[in-house]
Amino acid sequence: MLKFFKILLQFFLIVVLSLFLINNAFIISFEINDFIYSFSSSYFLIFFIVFFIIIFLFQTSYFKLKFKLLKFKISNNISIKEKGYESFVLGMIALANKDYKKANLESKKISKYLKDDFSLSLLLKSEIYKNEKKYEQLNNIYEEMTKDENTKNLGYRGMMERYLAAQDYHHAFIYGEKLFNRNPYIEKIYDTLVNIIAITNNWQQLLIITESAYSKKIINKKIYQENMAIGYFEIAKIKKDFEIKPSISLTEKALKLRKNFPPFVKLYIDLLTEDKQYYFAKKIIKKAWSENPHSEYKHSIINLAKHLNVQLLDFIKSIIGSSLLNEESKILYIEASIINKKWDEARSQIKDLIDIKPKKEVCLLMAKIEEGDTGDIQKINSWSLRARNGAEKKMWTCIITNKTQNEWTSLSSEGHFNSLEWKQVPMIN
Repeated sequence: MLKFFKILLQFFLIVVLSLFLINNAFIISFEINDFIYSFSSSYFLIFFIVFFIIIFLFQTSYFKLKFKLLKFKISNNISIKEKGYESFVLGMIALANKDYKKANLESKKISKYLKDDFSLSLLLKSEIYKNEKKYEQLNNIYEEMTKDENTKNLGYRGMMERYLAAQDYHHAFIYGEKLFNRNPYIEKIYDTLVNIIAITNNWQQLLIITESAYSKKIINKKIYQENMAIGYFEIAKIKKDFEIKPSISLTEKALKLRKNFPPFVKLYIDLLTEDKQYYFAKKIIKKAWSENPHSEYKHSIINLAKHLNVQLLDFIKSIIGSSLLNEESKILYIEASIINKKWDEARSQIKDLIDIKPKKEVCLLMAKIEEGDTGDIQKINSWSLRARNGAEKKMWTCIITNKTQNEWTSLSSEGHFNSLEWKQVPMIN
């Protein structure tokens, strides 16, 4: 409405101006080659108005025609794209119905209709080749996807999964890292990379991507601390044979992040012992044992006693201190008594552990005592048989598979990262 009034006002002003010029017409004269030409200003005004109207009509017609052609072109492009999208939907339906012939036909139609956008065609082809198990063609499609900005992430993920399936962990990590750098929030991409790192022992990369994941709030503080600690721990293990001081420093970093974790403490004690820091090692193991008595320390304690050149039982008493009544402390003391062939002391300490149904470990220790002290085959066999019905001791158990291990490892024997927990092994009937 406002536009109409605006045009009306302009028209009114032109009419008023024209009437004014006609009513106040004047003669316009000019001379060419001694001839004088004269005409009224009214004719000039009429010529100007007619010229303006012609230009206006021509311009209006030109833009109307141009708009119609543009509208037709846009409409035609939309129609072609709709056909392309329809072909994609039909192709996915055919794929779900395992009609690969129709799916391939629709894929060709997509390439025809969507010439400027290959992403849907590549996506459909990748699904077709995946279902048909045509892995060579599938790899080529994934490579093509990595060149297209719209499908780059899908291409990286596809290549990563293909290399994982082929157990080519080096290339799987390369593509996984590219995917992580582009979009670290993709579901399970961090966990997948961590598992690859654990398999390939690329622990420096674990520190890098864990820092990145934590800064982007992909993982919580607990996972961050545990994974960083594992990274330091594993690098320390690699360095311990040729760089003892850096190895000790890395283990200390691991223990700051995961305090008093037995595998880390054990490595720390062994490194200090190797570096001849015997009394500091004794101080650390004594503190660790007072906070959390653990069978993981047994060999480290025996080894440290040898280097200190002290009597094993006396050394263990100084380590155990006031925790002698603790079951783990008693077992350590009993094992030391057996090593030193102190049978009376071993029997004295094991009495409290032999109840109505002693644990398997206690029964086997009792069998060792009988073997070393009396050599009575009947008693030895009796305790060995009794051990079959005894409860198992605590072991490192994978929370995913329930498989047990004697020693903690970053990657379980079944291939799961940081999945081991120290817990009671259930008895099998």
